[in-house]
This record gives sequence, C-alpha cells and structure tokens, in this order.
Amino acid sequence: MGKDEKIARSVESAVLNNSGEDAAVNENSGQSAAQAAPLADGTIGDVSKAAIPVPEEENNLIPKTVFYAAVVAVIIIIAISGTYYYRDNVMPEKLLRSAERSFEEGDYGAALENYRRVLALKPQRRDELFKMGYSMERQGDDAGAIDAYVAHLRNEPDDKDALFRLGTLYFNRDMFREARGTLLKAKAHEVPASADYMLGVATETLGDPESAYENYIEAMRRSEGDAELLYASSRALMRLGYYRDALEGFTEMGRNAVSGDMRAFHASNAAKAMLGWPTDPALVIAPGSAIGSVAIGISSSDLIADSNWGPPQEKVSEGEHSVWGYGGSPEAPETFVYMEDDAVIEIVTSGKGFKTEDGLGIANFMEPKYAGRFEKWMARVGDATTLYRYILKEGGLAFFLSGDNSSLVVYSGDMPLSRLDGSEWEKIE
Repeated sequence: MGKDEKIARSVESAVLNNSGEDAAVNENSGQSAAQAAPLADGTIGDVSKAAIPVPEEENNLIPKTVFYAAVVAVIIIIAISGTYYYRDNVMPEKLLRSAERSFEEGDYGAALENYRRVLALKPQRRDELFKMGYSMERQGDDAGAIDAYVAHLRNEPDDKDALFRLGTLYFNRDMFREARGTLLKAKAHEVPASADYMLGVATETLGDPESAYENYIEAMRRSEGDAELLYASSRALMRLGYYRDALEGFTEMGRNAVSGDMRAFHASNAAKAMLGWPTDPALVIAPGSAIGSVAIGISSSDLIADSNWGPPQEKVSEGEHSVWGYGGSPEAPETFVYMEDDAVIEIVTSGKGFKTEDGLGIANFMEPKYAGRFEKWMARVGDATTLYRYILKEGGLAFFLSGDNSSLVVYSGDMPLSRLDGSEWEKIE
C-alpha cells in the first residue's frame, strides 16, 4: 500500500469515528467534506482540530482567582455595611433604652453617660436633651443643665417643664433677670406654684415691689397645703410691709402645722405686733363673745376654775346683777364681770392691753381710721359731765369716754347694759 493510500484510510477512519460530532460541526460551520481533505503538503487540515478537543476552562469561564476575589469583596462590603447599620441604628437604640432605664431608677450618672453616647452617635437626635439637663441638675452640674435646657428649648420653645426647670436654675444662681423672663414664659402654662414665689423674689429684686406683691399673693393662693411655700411667701409679704396678708398666710399655715412646728405661731405674733394687734390670746377681745377666756355665758364656777381669772378680787351686787372685780388693785379693779343667774352676761374693762384681733382697743378707738365703724352717742350726767358711747356697728362691743377716762364693754344683744339709770342717750353720728 502506498503512502497516499494509507493517509486516505486514516482520514476515513477518523471521519467514521467522529461522524456524529463532525457532522454537526460541519453543518453549523458550513464546511463540506472536501474541506477535510489532505492539504498539499500532506498534513490534515480541520480534521485534526476536530479530533483534538479544546480544554473547557480555556474557552469561556472566569479565572478562579478573579472569582474568589469578587466573593471576598462582597463579603467585606456586607460586613462593613452591617457594621455601619449597627452603629447608626441598633447601638443608639440599645444605649437609649439603657439610659431610660437608669433615668427611671434615679441613676442619673449612668443615664447621662448613655444619653451622651446616643448623641455622639446620632447628633441629629435632640429628644434626650431635657433628660440630660435634668440628670446634670440632679448631679449638681447647674451650668451644664442650663446649657442642655437652653438647647432643648430651641427645638421645643413651649416646653413648660424645661421652662420651669431653667427658670429655677437661674433663680438659684441669682440670675434674676433671666429667671424672671423664663418664669414668665413658664407661667403661660400650668406650672408649680413655686414659680409665683420665685417670680416675686426676682421681680422684687429688680425693683418692682407692686408686681412682686401680686406674685406672692398668687403663690399663697396656690400653695395647696405646701407649708414651706406658704411660709416663704408670707415672710416675703412681711418684708414688703403687707402685714395683714402675711398674717393670713401664717394663720393658714398654723392650721395645718405639724406638732412642734411653732414657726407659724411666732410669725403670726410678729405680724400682729407690727399691726398693733394683741399677741396674747388672754388679751384678745371677741366682740359679742369674750375677753380672753372669759366668755359670755360661762358659769361662775368655770370662771373661778380659769387659771387666768380665778376667784374675784372684789364681789359686789348691782341691782339684780353680781359684779366681780379683777386686775388693777383690790381698791380699783380694771375689769368687771357682770353675772346674772350665775352666768356671765357682760364684761367691762379699762385695761389698755385688751384689743380685738384686728387691733381695736381703748388706746386707739378714737383714731380717724376707725371712725366709720361706730355709731356715736352722747349723754349728760349732771351739769358738767358728758359721757360718749361708741357702739361698734357690727355689734357686741362699745367704748365709753368721759374726759380722760375710757372703758370698753363686751356684750350680747342689741345694746350694752346702761349703768347710768335715768340718763338720756342721744345719737349724734
């Protein structure tokens, strides 16, 4: 067999062994059988290529190193994104919950630390500024608390709690102008009555006592049993010279004073003294009712048992009445208690220490400021003596005046008993 024949048979064998695949290849590529013939130089053309497969990884796939690098990059991106998400969203919420828990438990140091961490992570959050300020305030950092409240009020200018807290801090630091301005804003809302007292002090300090008076009165009105606020406001009114108003406050405080707290009692006496009113209950005149502990209607035995009075120094009869004398001297008692049917019916005294609760007594009943409170009567005794009788319009109390001598009568009924039988009384005013 010649050389050419051997080549032809080899080609035929290769074609037969790969007929299925080569047919498809040749069909798709448009090659004919002639194209698989030997070349002029004796080599085989496309037939050799069909017989030797091309490695798959060298054809279309991405290199493994590139693929692995891409996977690692994706993992890193996901990890970084998760870290930022945790930092920006999850961690602030966890810190905030921890801060709120500490705040509610009164652990203001821990609360403040976590509020600050929240704000560092999310500066745009401003909800925590008020509680940060309060936490600082409770820890004694007033300056820091002021800054926090001011920052909070930039976002919520009508927050009454922040206004009240800020005004209080200004007040405590003697920053009265700032305190007044802030507390006036707070007063536009319902805030504690102590705001009125602080406004009063600030306003008084700034030179407006009339407005301060109104603030103190409002603080007293709204005190609602707050003894300290009532006491402070009443003392402030004393300082301004409003003794009657101060006395009202001290009296109210005394009604609810705890056992052993004598502040209201002593302050009331001080106010009474400034008003010229009696401070000793034994010297108080109650028109139509009593002088001290001697009350109209009590029995002789009750009077004798009273430690302030006891048995009379003098006991005389005057018509159907028994008259008991006390005080002064045995020869000239200054107080007479008229008894009828063994009961007190009238009390007469020339003692200048006796006064009504509002200070009306023998020493001052003739002052012009009291003129409108009396009906004035006159009676003549003999040719030279004129007796004047001043009847309190509210009843129960009358003053008698003759020359330099004067006395008062506490009685019940329409008129006091007349001890000038046959005298003609003429109403002159």
